[in-house]
Amino acid sequence: MNKPITASTYVRYLSLGLIRKLSDFIDPQEGWKKLAVAIKKPSGDDRYNQFHIRRFEALLQTGKSPTCELLFDWGTTNCTVGDLVDILVQNEFFAPASLLLPDAVPKNVNTLPSKVTVTVQQKPKPLSGKDRTSVISDENLEQNYVLPDSSSPENTSLEFSDTRFHSFSFFELKDVTNNFDERPISVGGNKMGEGGFGVVYKGYVNNRTVAVKKLAAMVDISTEELKQQFDQEIKVMAKCQHENLVELLGFSSDGDDLCLVYVYMPNGSLLDRLSCLDGTPPLSWYMRCKIAQGAANGLSYLHENHHIHRDIKR
Repeated sequence: MNKPITASTYVRYLSLGLIRKLSDFIDPQEGWKKLAVAIKKPSGDDRYNQFHIRRFEALLQTGKSPTCELLFDWGTTNCTVGDLVDILVQNEFFAPASLLLPDAVPKNVNTLPSKVTVTVQQKPKPLSGKDRTSVISDENLEQNYVLPDSSSPENTSLEFSDTRFHSFSFFELKDVTNNFDERPISVGGNKMGEGGFGVVYKGYVNNRTVAVKKLAAMVDISTEELKQQFDQEIKVMAKCQHENLVELLGFSSDGDDLCLVYVYMPNGSLLDRLSCLDGTPPLSWYMRCKIAQGAANGLSYLHENHHIHRDIKR
């Protein structure tokens, strides 16, 4: 007969069936990444770094659950259900927390999982190397987005009709990415990568390679706030042009998702290059310094123009 689950129960003693139920709540929208970032060592340092997270992420392509593997690994440290529930509640994963310790979830919280998910797409970013940086941060992109009302697309198109950016139709972006083909590029698909902010797809517009970033809903934010962020990115990029800033090619706001189109980065992310992903040669120290200087120049340019980049990554 199974023992009842208490706060002192070790996570490693949870049944596989229960862990899979937890993963059903946490795997969607990459919620497991929030957990991985929140898990600490006894010293207070992060238990999992970006390299660990990428290994968990790679499990998706093998059909495995990152949440399950994360809990299996963390469970070897004698962490308890109480520890897990604390992290779940802190990150507002109330539904899975209630499966473990119902009394630990605030009474005024609705534990039904939200099914509303919308993404914003970006197009290829033109980078001459890896030393360019986007104005929109990963942190800013990790936000919930509810579809704008029917008048929003028209208003956006009119508002930015005097910029140099091209106004793409949403269906055009679907077409150039093969309907946002989820298969990795290595097997003939269009998916370039995935992060805390969403999925990036490779596309082709007029024989030009582009990168389409599709934002994922991760953090609570109002419709208006995300719309303002979308508008702000276009306004800032309309005013700021610099060799160390990723170039915005255009946008789309007439479909299900807001979209931003950037120049394609042929060398991938800086993190991939630093980790020699796929057997790529290590960066020389000269190139590393050049990249650091380029990123600093881009940030300096933004600051001089009264724009603060709050979260620069890789």
